[in-house]
Amino acid sequence: MLRSPPGSLVLPRWFLKLGFHLLYYQLAWTYEFVAWVVSFGQWSAWRRLALRYMEPGPTLELAYGAGVFFVDMLAAGYRPVGIDLSPYMARLAGKQLRRQAIDLRLSRARAQTLPFPSGYFVNVVATFPADYILAPDTLDEVYRVLKDPSAESGSRLVIVAEGKLRGPWPIRPFIDWLYRITNQSPIPPARPLKLMAAHHFKARSEMVQHQGAHARLYIAEKIEPPQ
Repeated sequence: MLRSPPGSLVLPRWFLKLGFHLLYYQLAWTYEFVAWVVSFGQWSAWRRLALRYMEPGPTLELAYGAGVFFVDMLAAGYRPVGIDLSPYMARLAGKQLRRQAIDLRLSRARAQTLPFPSGYFVNVVATFPADYILAPDTLDEVYRVLKDPSAESGSRLVIVAEGKLRGPWPIRPFIDWLYRITNQSPIPPARPLKLMAAHHFKARSEMVQHQGAHARLYIAEKIEPPQ
C-alpha cells in the first residue's frame, strides 16, 4: 500500500467507500462527468481497451453503469447484455439506450447469481469493478455462464482494473496529490491472478497502451477443471 508522508492528508477508507457508493447510486447522474474529470478525459478510452481482447460472440457486461461502454460494444459489432444492481444506473442506461433506439438488454441482478444459462457467453467483461469481481461466488458464476473451452474458440473474462494517469509536468504534482489523498497505489497482480487460477481460469495481467490510453487489464481464459 502507498505510504503517505507524516502529516499529509489521506482520506479514510470508510469515507472513500461511502463516496463511491453515493456516486454509483444516489449521485449516479454525476458519475460519468466525475469520472471524466478525475481521469483527465481518459475514462472512456481506458474502458475501450477491453475491446482489444474480446472474442466475437455473446457478451455479458457486469455493472454496466450509465451504459456508455455498452454503446461502445454495440458500435464495435457486439450484441451485449448487461447486469447492474443500482436502480439509478439502470434508469440512466435505459434512457441513453432508448434515445438511440437501442433494444434494452439490461437486467438488475447480482454478479454472484447471474440469471443466464450455463455456457452461453463468449465474453464476460467488467470495467473498473468493485471488490465483488474477485468474490468466489462471482468467479464461480462467471465460469458457469462462459462457454466451455474448445479447439475452435475460447471464452474469457476481461477486466479493466485501473487506468494510469499521465500528464505533463504542471499536471503531475496534482496527479500525485490525487493518488496520495485517496491512498491509491498500483494493484499487485499476484493476488487477483491467484484467485482466478483457483476458479479454473488461466489468467494474465497486462499493462495496455493504445492511442494514449494506458491501463491494467486482466484477461482470464476459461479452462477445464482438473479431473
